[in-house]
Amino acid sequence: MKVELILIAESGILEQQAILLCESIRKFGGRYGEADIKVLQPRGEKSIGQRGRVRFQALGAQVVEMSIVSPCPEYGTSYRVFACGQYEPTSQADCLVFMDSDTVLLSEPDFELLEADVAGRPVDVKGMCTSGDDDAMDSYWRDLCHVCGVNYDLIPHVTTTVERARIKASYNGGLTIVRNRTGLFAKTADFFRRSMLANLVPWPDRNSTFPTGHGMVTAEGGRLWGSAQACLSLAISALKLSVRVLPPSQNFPLHFYRDLLPEIENGAIPLISHAHYHHVFRSNPHDNPILAGQPGFPVGSIEWLSERAAEFA
Repeated sequence: MKVELILIAESGILEQQAILLCESIRKFGGRYGEADIKVLQPRGEKSIGQRGRVRFQALGAQVVEMSIVSPCPEYGTSYRVFACGQYEPTSQADCLVFMDSDTVLLSEPDFELLEADVAGRPVDVKGMCTSGDDDAMDSYWRDLCHVCGVNYDLIPHVTTTVERARIKASYNGGLTIVRNRTGLFAKTADFFRRSMLANLVPWPDRNSTFPTGHGMVTAEGGRLWGSAQACLSLAISALKLSVRVLPPSQNFPLHFYRDLLPEIENGAIPLISHAHYHHVFRSNPHDNPILAGQPGFPVGSIEWLSERAAEFA
């Protein structure tokens, strides 16, 4: 099976993170270490610099130029949604693996679909998801199902990774593995556009900013936070795709390390091979569990990452 790895990069922090991710793929990717890498650049006005292009070329990663126009540019994730939807039908691979740029491989990852069509890890916390009829977010999900033509009752339940809450299925967007030609990314983009036309906003009253891997999210962007993941989940249901639920060792939420430490120590979470670090690499190094030598991470990658992560400080 031919596997293709895809990620997003633009000038600035996303470019820097994407280079680190590509380096980690080539160094620690194991069977995926020589896989084709496509670096999607959604916006020409945020073009990757010449030094970045040279580095991507040296790593055997191809930059794919795009001209994505988002109906909600303040929500940066929207560019990922539309870029993946546009690129998907052009790929000749059997399997597509999308990874957020603020993730890194620490050892060979578990990207197997097994018998499923899609693989992903449930969201960290409930957030904008719904647990059912009495949930404050349930009306958003029902309205989203209505505009997308999806049967709400057919959406399965999953358990959130950190809170262990039972919710209607929603998967963290930092890692999505899918059999190609299912049309999943294109369907997700279609559903997201429909949601924008219907003015569906999960957090209409949000007025605060918060940090993410690519920087601070504005209040306007924060009002849409989580909507792309909701559209992905509905697209999976609409296409009747089967899902393999990945363990937390894949797309591991590094900012929730302390919450998951008991499961790491008792062996419930296997050795972490793919970490989603969000803003952690820009925090005090002592707050970074990988660099602090905390349990759960492959020893062989720590020294290398310590040198590379210093560039993010």
